[in-house]
Amino acid sequence: MTKPDTDTACFAAEDGGYRPLNLARSYWGRDALGGRAVVGLLGYEIERLHGADTLVPARLTVDMYRLAPFASLQIRSRVIRDGRRLRLVEADLIANGEAVARASCQFLAPTPPPAGRVWSPAPWNPSHPDTIKDEKREKRGAFEQRTVSGHLGATTEKGCWIRERFALVQGQPFTPFSRVAAAADFASPYSNMGDAGIRYMNTDVTIHLHRVPTAEWIGFEVTGHEASQGIAVGHCRLHDLDGPIGYVSCTAIANERRPSS
Repeated sequence: MTKPDTDTACFAAEDGGYRPLNLARSYWGRDALGGRAVVGLLGYEIERLHGADTLVPARLTVDMYRLAPFASLQIRSRVIRDGRRLRLVEADLIANGEAVARASCQFLAPTPPPAGRVWSPAPWNPSHPDTIKDEKREKRGAFEQRTVSGHLGATTEKGCWIRERFALVQGQPFTPFSRVAAAADFASPYSNMGDAGIRYMNTDVTIHLHRVPTAEWIGFEVTGHEASQGIAVGHCRLHDLDGPIGYVSCTAIANERRPSS
């Protein structure tokens, strides 16, 4: 049986903007957009309008300073700097005439690597996602998750692969960068969730990439979590099947989930 359009994508393009579908709803309340949808859509639109094959989207920061309502959206973008080696773009996400999130994306031109060696963390050596046994496969909403170590609420080392199950924008395939952008918000619950469940809601996401992924699976390796005064910071190293591609970090505040209406 064919699924309804609300179960195949997070957004439908409409009248020069985007209409949210069921998969875009927030964990924190069904009348709001989830961080995954907000970050993914801003990354998608910035790349669509301002990306180029000759540039690497090396950094995307999204500040989510209001809880985005489940409403039709517009994105207003502008180029701040367009040089030979760097392009800087900013974008605002508009709902009901009001800005609810802002993104900044830095594109860099690849260059030959310099001489010498630099320290980096020890390699992550996970099992290939296709070889992980069935009992460690989990499906959570819009993406499929295959656990490498720990579990979502573990208080020990954690690592997993995730793969999108549905489109971000209806009828549009993921690009390598939009795939990372859509996945990146997972760093907040993954790094900040403990044995009492999800108790932090992130207010931003920052992705740093030295290259975009080459396949569908994105590996998340939790590399840091610190918290005090109800403020948490989380950090994950990102991988594809060929190795590390960068990092994603987030800032979060203590929060309780609203009852479903």
